[in-house]
Amino acid sequence: MKVISRYIGIIALVALFIVLPIFSARYFLQTARITSLEQGTPNYLAHESPPKSTEEVNNKLAGVLAKNFQNIEAIPRVFLTRLPESLPEIENTAKRKQLFISTMLPLILRSNELILADRKTALKLKRKINRGYLLRATERDWIHGLFRKYLSQQERAQIALQPSETDIDRLLYKLDTIPPSLAMAQAAIESGWGSSYFSQEGNALFGQWVWDDNEPGIVPRGREEGKTHRVKSFEYLLDSVISYMTNLNRNSNYPGLRSRRAELKKHNLPVTGLALAPSLLKYSEQGSEYVSKVISMINYNGFDALDNASLAPTRRIADNTTILASN
Repeated sequence: MKVISRYIGIIALVALFIVLPIFSARYFLQTARITSLEQGTPNYLAHESPPKSTEEVNNKLAGVLAKNFQNIEAIPRVFLTRLPESLPEIENTAKRKQLFISTMLPLILRSNELILADRKTALKLKRKINRGYLLRATERDWIHGLFRKYLSQQERAQIALQPSETDIDRLLYKLDTIPPSLAMAQAAIESGWGSSYFSQEGNALFGQWVWDDNEPGIVPRGREEGKTHRVKSFEYLLDSVISYMTNLNRNSNYPGLRSRRAELKKHNLPVTGLALAPSLLKYSEQGSEYVSKVISMINYNGFDALDNASLAPTRRIADNTTILASN
């Protein structure tokens, strides 16, 4: 019995000091790999509800964007969960526009930042394949998740479990940023500068339609008889921006936008809203008239300056105190 007890004790010690640490190390290594792949995931805990009063909102967003788009390269990370309720009540057009732009610009830049994070990881996996290595299961799952998000069913049918460099190139062609000037102009048009019923009630900034009953949406008040579409709604403003950018990047109605963007990048030319706006003929039933509206919106409001904007690494609040960004 003593011998058996001794062996049991030895086995227990081996399990405690050798086997358990090995399994723990593998678990944490696997978790670290997954976490590194998910760097392009929004942190909604960093988002804030807008204050009730117009004065409080203006104080909170005062540092986001000064008049005439000054400090355009250092936009504080103030991410609101929804549009200020006071927007439709502001009679001064300039102030209403300023509040809308200040609310939207950090979200537009953050959405592009998330896209760039995914692009960085996808390029890293492409280089790994180029060196002759196979992707791990977590890496394959991650990249196939992006394939499902951006590529058509026909395109995905051609991709094996272990993707090739060509497969990732096809993804990168669609997984790219949208000029802030274009996003801002369309958000302003589609939401009436944030005063529309859909934007206030459902964070629906870009007028996207849905037909699936499983997707959240708002029935248009004047919807024609026999029509079944709804305006897609979102819990967070950022989700609306992300959905809009995903739509432009994958929808079969906008191949011209993606080809024009790729051509500009190929020749090291700036990708601007004005350059991509003509590709939006199918965004609205208004066709060329809608394109003219977008171009006029960009030109009249000087939105082209927004294409040079970037988020600051820290967030500044109204009392000029600097705190570390949490998103």
